[in-house]
Amino acid sequence: METGEECRVLSIQSHVVRGYVGNRAAAFPLQVLGFEIDTVNSVQFSNHTGYDYWKGQVLNSDELHELYEGLKLNNVNHYDYVLTGYTRDKSFLAMVVDIVQELKQQNSNLVYVCDPVMGDKWSGEGYMYVPEDLLPVYKNKVVPVADIITPNQFEAESTSSNVRVRVQRLQEERVIEGSKIKQ
Repeated sequence: METGEECRVLSIQSHVVRGYVGNRAAAFPLQVLGFEIDTVNSVQFSNHTGYDYWKGQVLNSDELHELYEGLKLNNVNHYDYVLTGYTRDKSFLAMVVDIVQELKQQNSNLVYVCDPVMGDKWSGEGYMYVPEDLLPVYKNKVVPVADIITPNQFEAESTSSNVRVRVQRLQEERVIEGSKIKQ
């Protein structure tokens, strides 16, 4: 970024008391790089859900809407990027899409980066670590609106039926931020 140029990011992800995932992992590096970052915590947990036990709260769509309305009332809802990650509530996720669409109407250059944190593969088997009712919201609402998605293999296969075919067609090409780069 050039000196004096302000780039604003709205990051809607998880927050954990112990550990570094979600907004705990994203905010500081982006600030070091010179971005102004506003965070909304989709959940607030004691630790990430890979532990045997975790406790905390899940933000719902009404609470997200209330926070966003506060930003709008103060005219501080102008962003260059939206970054989303882990959530556990399908209505919250649908509200995220509504907010992104509104922000894109204000700024046609806004870039929406979505990490569809849903699950992973362990020993070849897929495993969801969020409620399964989030999957259709990701497939039908989030992915079509996102400019960049950063899924792992399980998430890519879950949100697109054509992933394996596309990977086979790419062969020795790599996809980086939507561009094909020859090796």
